[in-house]
Amino acid sequence: KGNVVKGRVVFETKGNCIKCHKVRGAGKEVGPDLSEIGSKLSKSAMFVSILDPSAGVSHDYETYSIITVDGNVLSGMKISATAESVVIRNADGIDRTIPVEEIDEMHKTGLSLMPADLQKTMNVEELVHVVSYLTTLLKPE
Repeated sequence: KGNVVKGRVVFETKGNCIKCHKVRGAGKEVGPDLSEIGSKLSKSAMFVSILDPSAGVSHDYETYSIITVDGNVLSGMKISATAESVVIRNADGIDRTIPVEEIDEMHKTGLSLMPADLQKTMNVEELVHVVSYLTTLLKPE
């Protein structure tokens, strides 16, 4: 069993979770909003999501790789696409608009933008604390 208070502290600091996820308005909107994650995922599913984030990437959070005509490689979530441009958001939460005429190739990577080794920023006890905290984030009744 983890400590919820310690888990929140790790979530907001050492774990770097808040740099990509929002909880009740705080944080960045790169990955899914976790404000109600405790109502959606079991504790074991949360561990899998953290330890192997590419195991189940939600449709809205699929990562794309774009190769531009001048050879630059960009990756991120596709935020929007029109006949004129594609907007992708990188792991730092920065949106970039790429004109369609500058895109040589674009494809889904099948990988999560969340780093696969993020848990290495925490020890096992801290990871358990984070998951305990996440289980308390429930949908209001």
